[in-house]
Parts: sequence; C-alpha cells; structure tokens
Amino acid sequence: SSGSGGGSGSGSAAHVPAAAPPSDAEVRAMGVAAAAAALRAHGSVSRVALAACERLADLCDEVQNRQAAADAGAIEAIVAAL
Repeated sequence: SSGSGGGSGSGSAAHVPAAAPPSDAEVRAMGVAAAAAALRAHGSVSRVALAACERLADLCDEVQNRQAAADAGAIEAIVAAL
C-alpha cells in the first residue's frame, strides 16, 4: 500500500504538456491564445511554427485581435520560434 502515494498519478500528469503537436487544421481553427500557446509549446516543430505564425497573422488582420495577441505572448513566441 505504500506504493499508492500518488507518485504514478503525478507522472502521468507530467505528460500532458508534452502532447503531440497539433495538426495544421487544428492550428488553423485556433483562436489567438491557443495559437500562441501552440507556438510556445511546439515552436521547434517547423510545421507547427509556420502554421501558428500564419494563423496569428491572419487573426491579427482584425484590429480587435492585436492586443489579445500581445497579451497572450504571441510576439515573444514568434521571436522565440525564429
């Protein structure tokens, strides 16, 4: 019973942030915050980085999304992906 202290539970929870990169279609459907988060999490995957940057550029064509992108850290995520 000493092995049921939750150690394995915390181990499985640690795998959640390391989820598989989203598909291009998933990225194209994302809002500003989700696209910025995908770029931060998977910026080293060139396909995801490109899709997320394109999505953010499309979203920021609309003026009302620009501050949301800045607030979500999109600028820093794009620079980091370069």
